[in-house]
Amino acid sequence: MFVYIWKDAAGVPFYVGFTKRMGRANPKNNGNRNWLTKQKLDEIGVDFVSIEIRHVATVEQGQELERNLIASIGRIQLGNGPLTNLREGGEGVLPPSPEHRAKLSIALRDPSHPIRRPEARAKQKKRMSDPAVRALFSGDNNPAKKPESRKKIKSKWQDTDFRAMMIAERTGKPKNFSEEDRARRAETVRNNPDMKSWADRNGKDPEFDAKRIAGIRASQNKRREKMSDPEALARRKAKLKATMASPEYLAKRKQFDTPEYRAKLSAAKKAYWEKRKAGV
Repeated sequence: MFVYIWKDAAGVPFYVGFTKRMGRANPKNNGNRNWLTKQKLDEIGVDFVSIEIRHVATVEQGQELERNLIASIGRIQLGNGPLTNLREGGEGVLPPSPEHRAKLSIALRDPSHPIRRPEARAKQKKRMSDPAVRALFSGDNNPAKKPESRKKIKSKWQDTDFRAMMIAERTGKPKNFSEEDRARRAETVRNNPDMKSWADRNGKDPEFDAKRIAGIRASQNKRREKMSDPEALARRKAKLKATMASPEYLAKRKQFDTPEYRAKLSAAKKAYWEKRKAGV
């Protein structure tokens, strides 16, 4: 989490914010800012804004630091400083209430919402297609692929309280899309061949087949070398043996090793092959 301070070319601070996402501290991401801050950004130019970042460990620390900085620097609104903040701070990164979520959902689904304008969509598409922007989120630059990020995510999901909370949030929610969403997605796929599924393109699209076969051939030598490495093979065997001997695996296996489950699995396989035969 970060508390950030935007400063003009002379180094004078004009805005203080608190966020969980570093991207929010970027002056180019100035949506939902107050009118006074936007006016200041237009006056300075987002490319000429310098950013001071202060890391905090907890939400409470971030809220307190944000309030203290705003109070000590002063606000234009109160006539005691240069900040364009219209509030005293401390409200950042709080989870929205159910009522607020519902209000946002209705607003975003409104066809007249600014984000649904063709110009806004074209601007967003152009920005995300920019090679410089794509490079920031591709390959080793992808934040989610960094070892420290993966370790942090994995440790988070190992927390039983967090896992239970996430399961509770998703339980009971419909997984299917509405008929309107299905129709819209189908139309989008029809107009964009690259979005078609593997089943729709495999064996029917020569260009797709050529790319798929070339990719398979290019990976064969690397895969063959990896699979034939004695040390790697020994590690895989040891890992698999340890997994299958663990109490957690045995307990999970025991849950499914029942006559009812085997009958259900058998019926599902028979139904699948009957469907395949009928389609031949």
